Amino acid sequence: MDEVQLPDCSSAFSTSVFADCQKLIDAHIWPISSASYENWTRQFTSPQEQFFAASVLSCLNVRSRKQFEAGLIALFRGGVSRRLFPNEHDLHLSQLLERGDGSVRLVPVVCDDDPPTKSGPLVMRRLQRLLRCRPSAMVWPWRAVELMDEGKVDTIVFVDDFLGGGTQFEKFFKRWMFDTKLTSASMVYAPVTAHQQGLTHLAGLWPQLHIICGEYLGASHGFFSDEVWSRVGHETVSAQDAATWYEGFANERGIVPRSTGHLGMGSLALTYGFEHSTPNNSLPTLWYKSQSWQPLLER
Repeated sequence: MDEVQLPDCSSAFSTSVFADCQKLIDAHIWPISSASYENWTRQFTSPQEQFFAASVLSCLNVRSRKQFEAGLIALFRGGVSRRLFPNEHDLHLSQLLERGDGSVRLVPVVCDDDPPTKSGPLVMRRLQRLLRCRPSAMVWPWRAVELMDEGKVDTIVFVDDFLGGGTQFEKFFKRWMFDTKLTSASMVYAPVTAHQQGLTHLAGLWPQLHIICGEYLGASHGFFSDEVWSRVGHETVSAQDAATWYEGFANERGIVPRSTGHLGMGSLALTYGFEHSTPNNSLPTLWYKSQSWQPLLER
């Protein structure tokens, strides 16, 4: 692993960031346990490792349950409702779902091997509670296909927490052959948070699919972007320096999941998570768990 020249202020920077993060945890602003934080930070021992850990923490965004639910409500009472019913008030969609109006159905984005605690199903349960949706307004993908074939639904809204590179949603969409039914009903994909890479990918595949998100992430949110390192590099460490050092560190410590590589799915290298889970587009050093590595966040 190559050494990297650190800025003169690196020690003070690391100490300050570690202390500030502990305060965020103690104040319950960050939904991270002190034990997880201590176990994670103590894995970084050298000055270079501690500087890197502090840099990651300084960029970390973790949405608490309350923040996530607020974003979910805003998404469905705002952008999604306005897209579907531009001439109605913002609560129109919520009222339809509360009545169980069959013209609009919510469908969770699920992979065949996903547990019920992941992504789409979890968001569906939150929506049911927050918007008081009738159970009949929410259907599994296979039932949505049947309803479209029977001409019994006008609009399908796909529910998800995160859109990263777009490949997982593409797999889901094709798995249930929604791509062959885009003329059968209006379809909206509504992830709470979406990355530009995924938005571009899906728009290129299916321009008819409307995608509306609550929070937008772009290339500048990648940890190894020039925008990030112009701030945390203190005019000494460049984005390329940091990326090269981290690749060596990840390989040396075995933080390279086969499914994502050392930068996370799609090489997005994000520092983003939710209280309930962390997208695999984030740096694996945050969420990967093995016998030799303890994660900071829940996967």
